[in-house]
Order: sequence, then structure tokens, then C-alpha cells
Amino acid sequence: MPKSDALFNQVVVLADGRSLGYAEYGKPDQPPLFLFHGLPGSRLDVPEMWSETPSNVRIIAPDRPGVGLSTFQPQRRLTDWSHDVRQLADSLGIERFLVAGFSGGGPHALAVAHGLSNRVIAAASISGAGMFTSPDDRKGMNSLNRLIFAVARMMPAVLWLIAAPHARQVKRNPTKVIDKAAQDKHVPIADREVLLDPRTREKMIDAGPEMFRQGVRGFIQEAHLAATPWDFDPSAIKPPVSFWHGEMDTNVPIQSIKLLAGRIAGSRVTIFPGEGHLIVPRHWNEIVEELLSFQEHHL
Repeated sequence: MPKSDALFNQVVVLADGRSLGYAEYGKPDQPPLFLFHGLPGSRLDVPEMWSETPSNVRIIAPDRPGVGLSTFQPQRRLTDWSHDVRQLADSLGIERFLVAGFSGGGPHALAVAHGLSNRVIAAASISGAGMFTSPDDRKGMNSLNRLIFAVARMMPAVLWLIAAPHARQVKRNPTKVIDKAAQDKHVPIADREVLLDPRTREKMIDAGPEMFRQGVRGFIQEAHLAATPWDFDPSAIKPPVSFWHGEMDTNVPIQSIKLLAGRIAGSRVTIFPGEGHLIVPRHWNEIVEELLSFQEHHL
């Protein structure tokens, strides 16, 4: 799908005057699913998650503040995202909906499930970030993420020294960035296989520059949010929550998700043995089918 298509470059103006960019995929007459991108990421990178455009769900994929087409929001809190999503849903005439988040989008899906419990039917955290505030949460995390979250937690402004050069490279030569990651022996084998898949690789290369359209300010802010205590209690989430995770994930260690899921009554954790962070291309359909099962119970 070309990025110039109007469906993938939509904008709604929020009550405070900020713009919120979003893309739509799937079928408009199917159950709505708000899908939140990773860190870094954008509304354009979600097609990496499926081999064909899904026909059984309507996907609304918004850019978070400071990313893509969405205005940066100073002093943003994690819970602020539920207010943005509520306004987006209202503008689209959607009352009840499903939510899911990949990687850094996982906590945002949980924040929306918490803040909009009367509207969210069910939530999924897919390779979603844990609470990263204790050594146990970070046990098994790769060295780069440990560094990023440590700096983001204690000296977020210094993170610019790491993020800015990477952003420039992604914008100038996304192919080189993807190919380098696919050859990195520190990356789990299962993830390297995903990165080498021609279709997934093409989608990642095509979408890559959009995540840093506005620079790295949004990324730095969100890394700080991920590395500091959340401003809501996960144990108070009411809608059903499912976690989907690769056993070999070094971006988000499985231990952090087990600890988080243990705080949410009735949550379900599905672990894929031998897989890493990039589980979605292999398992998208079953994740959506489980979410839709809650939709059917709601009807």
C-alpha cells in the first residue's frame, strides 16, 4: 500500500489543539482494533505484522506524540494516551473497541484498557514492554536496551547522543540498518530470520524513516516513560488482557512480562519457545482471533 494513500496519512485535531496522525488497515465494516506501534515506530510500520491485509478486523494505528504526524506533547504521562485514543475513537464514531500494542506499544495498550475500561473490550500486549523499574524486570535484557533505559531513567537529555545518530542513519539508509540487525549475532536467530524475510524486510525499510520524521524528541520522551514507574496500577485493569511473548526475547525479557501479568487478575500469557521479539509475523492471526473471541462474547 503506498504511503501517499489518504488512508495512511489521516489526522484528527484534539481538544488541546494537537494533531494526532493515524492510518487505517483492513476492512472498515469489521470490528475495530486500535493497534499501537513499538518504540521506535509509527503508524506505517504495522503492516509488518501480517502477510496479507487482514479482512476480519478494522485496524486504526495512531502515531504517538512526537512521532510521524502526531504533535509532540510536553510533560506527557502514560495515562495521557487513553485521552488521545478516546478522542480518536469519538471522531470515528467508535464506541467499543479492542486494543493491542507491540513492544513499546504494550504499556500504552494497558494504559488505554485501564483508562477506558468501559470502552475497551479486550487488550493484547505483543512482545510488550514490562515495567523496567527493578533489576528483576531487566534481567536478561540485551546490553543496548539496558543502556538506553538506564540513561532514559536518570539522564534522558543525554539519550540524544545515542538516538540522534541512529535516527539519521534510519532516515538516510534504512536498508543498511535492517541488514545490519539481520547479521548481528547478538540478535536471536528467530528474529534474524524474520528480518531476512523479503516481505517483512521491505515493509520495515519502507516504514523506517517515518518514526523519526520529527527527530528524536518523541523517542526520548517515550523511553523515559518506559524506564520510570507507570502512573497507573496494572492490577486495576478490568478488561481481559493477554500477553504474547517469545521465550528468547532479549529486547523485553520474558521474566518482566511474567511479573507484570502476575499483577493483572485473569490475564493470560502465551509463550513461544525458541522465538524472540519479532513474533508477530508468525502469530498475528491467532492473536487477532483471540481478541475477536472477546468481541463475539461482547455482542
